[in-house]
Amino acid sequence: MNIYRFRCLLAAMAVSLSEGVKAQSDTISYVVAPAHKMQVCEGWGASICWWGNMCGRWSESTIDKMIDWLVSPNGLNMNIFRYNIGGGDDPNNANCTPHHMGNGKGLRAEMEGFQDYAGGPYIWERDSAQRRIMLKIKEKRPDAIFEAFSNSAPWWMTYSGCVGGNVNANDDNLKPEYYEAFAHYLVDVCKHYKDVFGIEFKTLEPFNEPNTNYWPANGSQEGCHFSAEAQADFLKVLHPILKESGLNTVISASDETSVATAVNTFKTLEKAGVKDLIGQWNTHTYINNIRARSQFGVLGRCTGKPVWQSEVGSGGNGLDGNLKLSQTMFLDIHYIVPSAWIDWQYHEEGGDQWCLVNCPYTEENKLQRLKSYYVRQNVTMFFKQGYHFVPTTCEQALAAVNPAQDTLVMSIINNTKLIQKHRIRMPFTAPGASVKVYQTTPNANCSRALGLAKVQADSSIVVSVPATSIITLTATINVTDEDTKIKPGDTYMILPQSNIGMAIDIVDNKVVISEQDITSPSQRWTVCESGKGDGKLILRNEDGKILSYNHRTKAYYIFGFANESSVYTQAFDIVPVDDYFYRIGTGTLAFDLQSNGLNSGTRIGMYEYGDSPDADTRNWRFVKVASSQDNADVIGKVQGKGGVAEQQKFYNLSGIQQDSCCKGINIVKDQNGTRKLVVK
Repeated sequence: MNIYRFRCLLAAMAVSLSEGVKAQSDTISYVVAPAHKMQVCEGWGASICWWGNMCGRWSESTIDKMIDWLVSPNGLNMNIFRYNIGGGDDPNNANCTPHHMGNGKGLRAEMEGFQDYAGGPYIWERDSAQRRIMLKIKEKRPDAIFEAFSNSAPWWMTYSGCVGGNVNANDDNLKPEYYEAFAHYLVDVCKHYKDVFGIEFKTLEPFNEPNTNYWPANGSQEGCHFSAEAQADFLKVLHPILKESGLNTVISASDETSVATAVNTFKTLEKAGVKDLIGQWNTHTYINNIRARSQFGVLGRCTGKPVWQSEVGSGGNGLDGNLKLSQTMFLDIHYIVPSAWIDWQYHEEGGDQWCLVNCPYTEENKLQRLKSYYVRQNVTMFFKQGYHFVPTTCEQALAAVNPAQDTLVMSIINNTKLIQKHRIRMPFTAPGASVKVYQTTPNANCSRALGLAKVQADSSIVVSVPATSIITLTATINVTDEDTKIKPGDTYMILPQSNIGMAIDIVDNKVVISEQDITSPSQRWTVCESGKGDGKLILRNEDGKILSYNHRTKAYYIFGFANESSVYTQAFDIVPVDDYFYRIGTGTLAFDLQSNGLNSGTRIGMYEYGDSPDADTRNWRFVKVASSQDNADVIGKVQGKGGVAEQQKFYNLSGIQQDSCCKGINIVKDQNGTRKLVVK
């Protein structure tokens, strides 16, 4: 039996001893790092389009109730809302079929415009229903953040004369000669709301899923195709007009429906020289993948501007479908790393997937909260505005800490038919003895659950997650380390940007990514100075292996060797890409996942980094698991073999130093730096 398998056996034995039950193969073990602050939660929200256009006609009491459910800190705790500036179809229907939207998204999607023809007066009485909802939100949530967005320019500015889109849905529909008129239209609406109602939009988004073929004339909603090049041209017109308005509103873009398209649009806007005109980067995540999410997020953050997931929804059935959308939320937050996450619709007439509450528009007395409401509440009520998200190495889990950093909140999804056991290890963190758990299951609606979670002797938390559920746990914590910068002497797990479940590992001297395991010495990397005063760093794991690259042969692969005098390059530059990720390499070369692989066993080599930060398979997360202070040589003395006193240090598996061995698994380090696992 090799030493690594022996350690795994010891770990399984310790689980059995500490829990008093036979170790189960379905236990999911991972790291949460409360000391490692990531993005601040700006908030949660929803579009007001199109439900506001209908529900705003209801009685005051029903509107009060539905908005309380929406914005109350004890409800959904939402604070971000997207107001739709309607374009408005031709009142005479000269170029489109009357009420053509009723054949698709419904008459609710018929948004009134504020101008009926070129040069016509603004009719500010229009859109009273959506405005009523927005003002009610502002009344009940004074800290609400509003974004204005457009689906289409007014009909008379378009090629087709229809706000549904162009005759050929692949063609732009806004005539270039009306760019300035449309820019003034958008800014005039924003200024009207500031001057008359005291609502200043944080952002103005002039596009909605623009680079698609979704928007044909006589279509099911307002829509307008803009190629990425046309977007750049329009932004050059809009920006000075918005700036001259005196508003603090900035432009957001581009609300593409596909995250990969959002990445391509970003690069086109950058090439066109308009990147700096944009004050916030938005994307929808209807069409997504992990790599595109990572790329879009890092591109946006490297401009120094906020990044939002600004709209998404999902089909499905029942609670399974609701949990699927929550999993989309978790993946968006892990990989885009946005400051805000926003639902599409809050209310629909029917169904339980594309809304959180429902009832027929003509029967407001039947308004009800759906299971999807409580699934969402299980996150948004607990992850409050101003909390910092923190890293986890499990895609099913989301975690954050409060500003005082004395409270951890964590949500976990289990979209299987079996109970799952999760073991959560937290370096530098001592959780309080009691953990509160709230659950949404087939039989519970964001309600308190007893007996699901327990703090272990090694400071980990073990929680049983019911089948087909989302749970949220809250725990008081004591964090002993808050330095998230790479520092010599500290020990880290190193994760690829686009797969938080993997970590850099050494297998048979080959450097690969493997399933993350904080207890594996081969995945725990101590950063050491090169000793040459050149700022370069050596990465040595707790098996004594050093990451090495043969710079003489220019071979692709890197290896792990124990010999520091090797001819291979052993010191690297570790350079921040943005606030959260790093590249590791030397010169223009960087650690690279072979063939863009993200699965266990993918080898790591050296490859040209390139000139864009979106090289996600060459960007890395460092999650600290031990500090330089923990790695000091002497902490205490115990009796060694043959009665000889040996200097040793003791740690639990979360990296917390302790005076002696505790019940369960212990990491023991002797005076030579050798580490071993001991079960007590």
